[in-house]
Amino acid sequence: MNMLIYDENSILRIRKPNGLEFSFENTDRPDLGFEFDVLIYDDIEVKILKWEDGKSFDQQTKDPLTETDKDSIETYIENSEPPMGSNLNQQYSQQLVDICRSNTEDEAQRYDFDNFTECVYAGREGSKHPFRSNARRVLEYSDALYCVYYQVADEIRQTREDTLKPFEEYFALLPSPMQFPDSDNRVR
Repeated sequence: MNMLIYDENSILRIRKPNGLEFSFENTDRPDLGFEFDVLIYDDIEVKILKWEDGKSFDQQTKDPLTETDKDSIETYIENSEPPMGSNLNQQYSQQLVDICRSNTEDEAQRYDFDNFTECVYAGREGSKHPFRSNARRVLEYSDALYCVYYQVADEIRQTREDTLKPFEEYFALLPSPMQFPDSDNRVR
C-alpha cells in the first residue's frame, strides 16, 4: 500500500500505510542511499538511473529495485511527514466530493444531456424544455447525493484520523447514479 514516486519533473509523491497521499513539487531528490533520476515504488518497482530527455517513460532504461533499495524507501516513507494541513480526513472528503461531481455529470449524460449545467437550464422551474422531467431527475439525484455526501463528510471530519474506516466504506454510502426505466434516453 505504500508508495513513493519521484519523477523527472522533481515531483515527489508519497502514500503512507494508512492511505494518506501527499506530494511535493520542485523538490530535491530524496536521499535514499542509492542513485536515481526517477524512482517508482508502487505497482511497479523500478529506478531510472539517467533520465534521457526526449524519450517517454516506456523508452527509458529501467533497473529493478533491490531489497536494500526497498528497505530504504520504506524507512523514508515511514519517517516522512505530510505538508501542514494535510490529513486523511481531508483526503477522504476530497475524494468523495470528486466522486459526487463525476456522478452528477455521469447522470446528466445518462439522460443524454451534455452536462449537469444543461440539466439546471432544462429542469428549472417554469421550463418548457421537452425533456425537463429527465433534467429534474438528474437534479433530484444530485440533491440526494450531496445530502448524503455532507452527512458522510461531517462524520469523517469528526472522526480521529487513526480511527477512520476504510475509504470504501464511506464511498459505499453514496447513492449510485441510476436511470429510471421510463426514460428512453433520447433527448435529441
